[in-house]
Amino acid sequence: MVPDEKKPIPWGLPPLRSEVLARQAQAAAVPEDREKEAELPEYFPEPSAHYASNGYMPLDRLEALSGRQRLGIFVGGALLLGGTALLASVGGCLMSAQGGGEPCPMHVVAELVRGGHNASNTVAWDRLAEMTDLYGHRMTASRAYDLSAEWVVRTANSDPNLTAYTEPVWVDEWVRGSESLELLVPTREGGRVPLQLLGLGSSAPTPAGGIEANVVPVHSFDELARLGNATISGSVVLFNFPYTGYGQVARFRSRGAVEAAKYGARAVLVRTLAPDSSFHSVHTGSSVRAAIPGAAISPADANMIERMYRRAQAGASPDHVFPRVRLSMDSRLREHARQSANVIIDLKGAELPDEIVLLSGHFDSWDVGVGAMDDGAGAFLGWEAARMIAAAGVAPRRTIRVVMWNNEETRQRGAHAYFDRHRDEIKRHRLAVESDIGVFEPWGLVVAAEDSVVERMRAFGAHALRALGGGNVTAADREAPGEDIAVLCKHGVPCAGFLSVNPETGAAPGDPHWEDHYFRHHHASSDRVEAIDKHQLRRSAAALAAWAYMAAEY
Repeated sequence: MVPDEKKPIPWGLPPLRSEVLARQAQAAAVPEDREKEAELPEYFPEPSAHYASNGYMPLDRLEALSGRQRLGIFVGGALLLGGTALLASVGGCLMSAQGGGEPCPMHVVAELVRGGHNASNTVAWDRLAEMTDLYGHRMTASRAYDLSAEWVVRTANSDPNLTAYTEPVWVDEWVRGSESLELLVPTREGGRVPLQLLGLGSSAPTPAGGIEANVVPVHSFDELARLGNATISGSVVLFNFPYTGYGQVARFRSRGAVEAAKYGARAVLVRTLAPDSSFHSVHTGSSVRAAIPGAAISPADANMIERMYRRAQAGASPDHVFPRVRLSMDSRLREHARQSANVIIDLKGAELPDEIVLLSGHFDSWDVGVGAMDDGAGAFLGWEAARMIAAAGVAPRRTIRVVMWNNEETRQRGAHAYFDRHRDEIKRHRLAVESDIGVFEPWGLVVAAEDSVVERMRAFGAHALRALGGGNVTAADREAPGEDIAVLCKHGVPCAGFLSVNPETGAAPGDPHWEDHYFRHHHASSDRVEAIDKHQLRRSAAALAAWAYMAAEY
């Protein structure tokens, strides 16, 4: 479905890649002689001030739960989730627990919250560090991906009550190969300046021997069209633009090469999609395969090339020559190259094992950094939540399933393989949660479900998670709050995205710079385990465990 471009999307979350590609395909059908470029979608933060009145406890007031607080969670949660009938059952459960019987579900939730404060538990971070240290990145179709998946299955099967396995996924293989970029500057020693670059995912290679051409900077697809073949043909196009949010500028990376090829460009360079303070970093990412190659360069190098271009245009000095580059890329793509896998970890339900609460993050990464933040932490978040619930010693009524998706970064083949394999079971999925915007201090959920469900969840989070964090809930302004769960949401499964607080500034969803920390390391060599705090990861896992357990119970 192509979303309404004018429909607000909360908090500056990037659009789903499927939405971006759908919009781009729609835009491609617009006649080329259009006078005005289609407007970029706007992202309007949802006001967060009302959350201050829901009893949510600030992070600097975290404390261990007292008996009175636990009782408040029992009673408040029962009323909010299921009304007086559930409260009566909880009352009986409380008396049973006092007599040595099974603990109440809300008692389990309280213990999970307490576990979030257990500073000695760094299991999730330690495991993430070990896996990424051992095997590095997890590029789709790579041997490192397979070894990492095998390691997770082996390790998760050592956790009591968890069952880990894989399910097959057929994937493409794109290999970066060697790549280099030089800026030819007669006034510099040696006449050239090596520049950092990263080829864009799925990019075509350069011809043998590379490309040497002048660079023409543009700031939009409209400007590219106005310059046309007369200026663009035979040149390398540089898309240089201010970073106004990932969702607003991602199309230059994804479709820049396709658009520039229409006017005879030989290659495309794209300013890295990152906050401007990351002026010397280079980030890769997916692109639509075109007849010409595409690569990302740093904001600083993009600005330098444009300054050189403007000076040459002005002609004030013979030293001011038009920028010229020498580009070489040896990438290769094989479609449907091999069978890989999704990783699945099940905590079997005691009463309704065929009904599923799904927790997820994607397991694949790019081939720079080690993918600890994007999205190793999101995948391990669900694993640790399931492990915490299993360690509580009381099986949930429904099965809690962790899915570590394959191939999110390009084609979402893992998500579609899961849907195809479990098509007849989709109606038994009670909730699907995805984490893919970083795991830092827990903030809460964005939920795509009926209004009544959202309201009950919002109230429960305010009461049950006020001493930990992660209890905020708001409604999604689009069909799916996550890329990989989108196919489940589309088929009627209630869905949620797990969100965190910016660890640098404390900015929460609603702040225009909330996502800056995440995109500072996104798809870059700095995506290492140091981007994740072990205690924040534990607290987020405890919050997600509380949500998952209650969804599995009620």
